[in-house]
Amino acid sequence: MKLIINVIIIAAIIALAFYLLVKTFQRGKQGKCAACDYDCEIKKLAKNKKQL
Repeated sequence: MKLIINVIIIAAIIALAFYLLVKTFQRGKQGKCAACDYDCEIKKLAKNKKQL
């Protein structure tokens, strides 16, 4: 019984990690910063280049 519970927990952890990776890569393809939602210096520089 413990083996089944451990397998379910490990599968849930792997599924969560896979979901977070896919979500991060999808955000990166959309042109958003894949690491965070903050308005950092790199984003400000990119916005300034687009405006020029």
